[in-house]
Amino acid sequence: MSTMDEIEEESRAAAEKMVMNMMQRPGQLEKVEQYKKRITHKKASIEAQLKSAVQGKLDGVRVGLRQLQECLDDVQQISLKMDELEDLLTGVPPLVASLQAVREEDSRHSQYVTAMDSLKHIFTVPESVAKTKQWIGEGKLLHAHQCLSDLENSRDDLLYELHRLPNQSSHDKIMLKAYFEDVEMVSNLLEKQIKLILARTLNTVRKEPTVIVTALRIIEREEKRDQMAIQQQDQSGFMPPGRPKNWRTKSFEVLECSVAQRVEGTRVDEREDNKLWLIRYLELTRQLILEDLRVVKTLCVPCFPPHYDIVNKYVNMYHTCLSSSLQDIVQNGLEGNEYVTLLSWILNTYPGTELMGSPEVNVDVSILPPLLSEEVMQKLQDEYLQKMESNYMEWMEKTLESERAEWAGERSPDVEPHTSAFHTHAPVIIFQMIDQNLQVTETISKEITFKALLLSIDQVTRFGNMYREGVIQFKNAHFADRSRVAYFTHHMITIVNNSEQMVRLAQQTQSRRWPPALHHPPAERSFQRLLDTFQSLRDEAAKFLLEEAFLDLEEHFDDLFTAKWLTSSIPVDTICVTLEDYFQDYNHLREKNFEYVINEAQNLVYKKYITAMLSKKITFKTVDEAQQAATKIVKEANQIRSFFRRIALNAEGVNVDWPFEVISVLAEVLRCQDIEMLSLDLHGLLEKCPDVSEEQLVRLLALRGDVPRAHVRDTVTHVRAARQPRAQPHPALPQLFKNITFNDRLLSHFTL
Repeated sequence: MSTMDEIEEESRAAAEKMVMNMMQRPGQLEKVEQYKKRITHKKASIEAQLKSAVQGKLDGVRVGLRQLQECLDDVQQISLKMDELEDLLTGVPPLVASLQAVREEDSRHSQYVTAMDSLKHIFTVPESVAKTKQWIGEGKLLHAHQCLSDLENSRDDLLYELHRLPNQSSHDKIMLKAYFEDVEMVSNLLEKQIKLILARTLNTVRKEPTVIVTALRIIEREEKRDQMAIQQQDQSGFMPPGRPKNWRTKSFEVLECSVAQRVEGTRVDEREDNKLWLIRYLELTRQLILEDLRVVKTLCVPCFPPHYDIVNKYVNMYHTCLSSSLQDIVQNGLEGNEYVTLLSWILNTYPGTELMGSPEVNVDVSILPPLLSEEVMQKLQDEYLQKMESNYMEWMEKTLESERAEWAGERSPDVEPHTSAFHTHAPVIIFQMIDQNLQVTETISKEITFKALLLSIDQVTRFGNMYREGVIQFKNAHFADRSRVAYFTHHMITIVNNSEQMVRLAQQTQSRRWPPALHHPPAERSFQRLLDTFQSLRDEAAKFLLEEAFLDLEEHFDDLFTAKWLTSSIPVDTICVTLEDYFQDYNHLREKNFEYVINEAQNLVYKKYITAMLSKKITFKTVDEAQQAATKIVKEANQIRSFFRRIALNAEGVNVDWPFEVISVLAEVLRCQDIEMLSLDLHGLLEKCPDVSEEQLVRLLALRGDVPRAHVRDTVTHVRAARQPRAQPHPALPQLFKNITFNDRLLSHFTL
């Protein structure tokens, strides 16, 4: 009630507020009646809606009550029926015993019906078996299978009825199975015939595809009966004899066996009979697989049920059988180029357009397992590279022995027609062998080609080291007895040329074979090591070459700057004549090597000349004697320069002026009349030759007997102090004073 009162108060307040809003202006009093009518109509409308809503709710409640009453009546009725059903069920157990005879009679009736239905087949089993055999022999397989199915149905029905008996008789089962044992024999005979047909599928499908279709229809029928037998076993525990036959599974086993025989049949030769047996086997296999898969895609697909997926089945079977065959070949061992043949075939031919990638076959081998495992493939590659390394080592050792035999021979080396250079064929043959190996590996893969290239680089470097040892032994043996080898100079020229040619051929091989844009620091270091090996061997052999010439010149260099030398030009004349004689042979050097030998010879001549000058074998006591000596020195230096300029007429890489300029500066020190001005000449010498040492400066000034020892020491000290820090020599110019040493220590006498 309090709630209703509150609502009434709120309504009254709202009404007052509304009236107050409506009557705020005087003119609105005239519309009071109009407002009153509007509110009255609105009130009547709301009351009508409220009555309608209340009436609807009341009708719903009335219907609900009626349905609840009906449910209550139904529940009471069901309860009565359940009570009646319980009363009726109490009389069922006694009926079980009274109906036992009826149940037994029904079982006997069922057996009799089965027996009556099977009597026809039971009495005609021998005749049906014979007829089935005849149809199998005549190729009428559908008729034979139908007859076999009737016989099996009769046998299985009778065995099932025996199985249903509560007291099963094993004697009856054995007797029944014995009576129908020929049925099992006929089933095996039909299975054998179907296997024979499937084994020749790829041949038969070309001529008589209906035979294949018939065999597959029979197999599918048997598969359905297998499924029915399995379902029956799940329901009753009975499994007919010989079930499940699994003819579909066996059919794939037959196809796979047939494929294996076809693959093995292509191996017609062995290694003992034909050295190219592997090439022939792989080519025959390629042709076989390509043709067979083409037949499968075009002829077998229409014959086989779609769920057989026969194309992929055949692809997998060929892939598996081929993999097994290749594994057997690998296990039996490979020789020589058989590694290349097999690796190239697996990596390129098999997945390529010649076989699986052919438009007629178009098989993506990436979805198949590898023909050979990664471990086996890596093992084959390693073994092939080991064989290559062994061949390199054996062949290069033989090459070195051949070179040594030529060195010890009594015959001059061969001459290149276009360059007149002495040479042997070893460098060309070595890199031809490398190129051939790389061409072969390119048929396999880029990865193994690069590995072979690195192997070749290492082996050529190894050959270079062995070659160097052989050259040193050859040189030592010759210098121990120079009469033993008649053509030492010629062979050493050949060695220089060969070493330079090895560098050139290696660079050509790198430009042709090095993978573009490859940055491989270890490989780059290996290649640089190869170049350095033969470059240093070229330089070393050139020094050996000159060593022989300078052995003959040693006594003439010893005659320089002696009392005899002051009045004679014989030593330098003899040096030039002897060198000219040797350079007649050096003309057989290739141009680059000839330039190198000229530079080395020129540097050696000037170094020995400077060494003789500074060896304190003579002293010029007066200024006149020193000036005469300086004039002679310049004349001889000019004579030597003219000689080298003549023999280096067309050699662009030879600088004959620089050593002459150095000798001229030394002569100017001797020519200087005022000893106080010697420091200027020494400054000029140090400017031109920063590598000159204090010892060498002292020895140069010591040639002048008119210069006191104390002045020599002070002048050298002053000049060297003014040149600190020492300038670095020009890298392109020879350092004539470097490595010039003396047995006696003249400097110590000037520092006491």
